[in-house]
Amino acid sequence: MTLDIQMVSMVSSIATGIWLGASFDTYERISGKRETFKWTRILNDFLFWIAQALLYFIVLLQINNGELRVYLLLSIILGYAIYRAVFERLYRRILERVLKIIHYVYMFLVRLAYVLVINPTKGLLKLLLHLGMIVVLTIWGLVSFVLKWFFMPIILLSQFIDKKLGQPFLKQRNAMLAFIKRLLTICHIKKK
Repeated sequence: MTLDIQMVSMVSSIATGIWLGASFDTYERISGKRETFKWTRILNDFLFWIAQALLYFIVLLQINNGELRVYLLLSIILGYAIYRAVFERLYRRILERVLKIIHYVYMFLVRLAYVLVINPTKGLLKLLLHLGMIVVLTIWGLVSFVLKWFFMPIILLSQFIDKKLGQPFLKQRNAMLAFIKRLLTICHIKKK
């Protein structure tokens, strides 16, 4: 490995250390505080560090064919320390602003979806429900009207027979009249 390649490897390792600090802060900010033990958090941490290691290996592979030396690891630590000392505060402020912008855009899109899709759909469904109830009540009113006019001659005929013949089949007739009155009452109640 020539001196130039060693120098480029060292500078890229310092840059990787800075990158590690920034990406770790981003990961911590997005994933939240570590209050309770969760297996998903452990899995996410493991995948995060695997991804960072693969990224560093790809950088080294491009520069010096993937050779890893002790001074390169020390350069990563140096880059991480530079990040913590110089760039951390600035990066966190920028990160918070970017996250706020993303949050505002997300909330705008959610509200837009409510205004353009969800609320009109809910209104349309309510309208269809009301129209369905109007149709059902209209059909029920027509059926009750037909039943009323269908049974009215029977009631009038039975009253006529009562007057002329002196109430023959009184028990059966009362049962039938009670049934008809109950049916008309139900129709009347449903109509209201």
